[in-house]
Amino acid sequence: MKRRNLSFVLGLVLSASVIASILLTPATAAVTPSSTYIKNYANVLGNVEYGLFPEDVQATSNGGSIALAFTQSANGLGVSWVVKLDSSGSPQWQEEVGCFSVPPGAYAYGVSLRQTADGGYIIGGQTIGCGSKQTCPSLSGIVCGLIEKLDSGGKLVWAQVYLAGAGGSAITQTKQTTDGGFLAVGSATDANQSTGALILKLDGRGNVQWQKKLGPAGSTQAYFNAVQQTSDGGYVATGEFYRPTATTPRTSVLVVKFDSNGDVRWQQAFTGAPSAAEHAPSIIQTSEGGYLVAGNWDSTTSPGTCCRGALLLKLDANGTIQWQKAYSGGVYCFFNGYSETCAAIGAVIYSVRQTSDGGYAVAGEGKLKLNDSTPPVPWLAKVDASGNLLWQYFYYQVYQPTGRPLSQYFASSTLTNGGGYLALGYTENYNNLKTELFAVQTDSAGLVGACSQVHPATSLSTIDPALTTVAPALPVQTTIAVQRNSPSKALSTSVSGTSGQC
Repeated sequence: MKRRNLSFVLGLVLSASVIASILLTPATAAVTPSSTYIKNYANVLGNVEYGLFPEDVQATSNGGSIALAFTQSANGLGVSWVVKLDSSGSPQWQEEVGCFSVPPGAYAYGVSLRQTADGGYIIGGQTIGCGSKQTCPSLSGIVCGLIEKLDSGGKLVWAQVYLAGAGGSAITQTKQTTDGGFLAVGSATDANQSTGALILKLDGRGNVQWQKKLGPAGSTQAYFNAVQQTSDGGYVATGEFYRPTATTPRTSVLVVKFDSNGDVRWQQAFTGAPSAAEHAPSIIQTSEGGYLVAGNWDSTTSPGTCCRGALLLKLDANGTIQWQKAYSGGVYCFFNGYSETCAAIGAVIYSVRQTSDGGYAVAGEGKLKLNDSTPPVPWLAKVDASGNLLWQYFYYQVYQPTGRPLSQYFASSTLTNGGGYLALGYTENYNNLKTELFAVQTDSAGLVGACSQVHPATSLSTIDPALTTVAPALPVQTTIAVQRNSPSKALSTSVSGTSGQC
């Protein structure tokens, strides 16, 4: 599943723009143009630094931003870490959010963060052990969806857990809707360990108003990664569908359009050759009413074979393909110290935003070509309205004794009020070997002044992934999730930056 999810950290197998007139914008204040910067952030509690893994970043109504990460609390439990930044990237406050009095092995982590109309924030994710005595209790081993509401200062207002399947459920994205409620998507697993794509509509207190689960259908399983409210008051969600295999399943793109009541208007699936796999972490509605799905495509059948790359799939309002492009670097061969090795070079998109000129900014990870390896590094690129690549850059810090990159990927990105881009990624502090947040705020051309941490990206060519439309025919279930209060709490921490910033 997506590398930025906790599956990358814990080994769990779980896994923008809406037309301006329908976006629910928090109360605004006067803002000043954003500056450019590259900064690291560390979670410090009691003079001890705890590692951070990036999840989400969003611009806020006051010209700053809010960032979400996964961390381990002082007692070793997995929790969320939220930091509020001003327009220059200086921290204003930071909080750990989760459960702190549960047995080892429990966790509560968010993967989605959005500002709400009241100036607060909504976090969506999943938990083991941070539930009630009746639903997702400690030591049950049951995974539940988790939503936490914070006020404008990061204090917890309410927290709810949702069990939408006997085998567990997870939330991958949460957004506020124009009626003041919330929408959450993810997955729900039944007693047979078969997974379906989940969407929940909630009121302003997190109470379920309606729920839909698509699939499973026979051996075909599915899940949602992202959702967007659309200009007609409905919703569009994207994710993947697959058939389980003894190895990693070959996933294909799933897109579903819902009306405002949650009724399915259409469901489309897009798949390539039998040996290919596609992933779809992000979707936006575009300015003309269509949709853009972003992710990655892989047609390699063995190590060192071509090709893999970032994927953009442009759909019209009915889910029909208008254009599709993958961005690949071909095959690169190198000597790894023992023998010659070849690797397919590409990129992965984790987030996409439409820009004011009708183009798209994408963020994720690319592959750096070294003499003995192809390490992943944070990648930001701009394409025009037809998907033609305009510019791309790598952003990373290096371990000075060797020159090797310490930074690996951007988990999320957002547009800044000054017309630039802010991306949140992963890097390492080579002085203490702790993982830290890597925040890069650029101008509209992707640059950060004369910063030495901005690097030319590996050359990519545009290729046709040859995806075709298939009918997923996933059955729709409407059973309402079991919902309980969560004993989640917020704990203030300290924050520190590290050297090597721009």
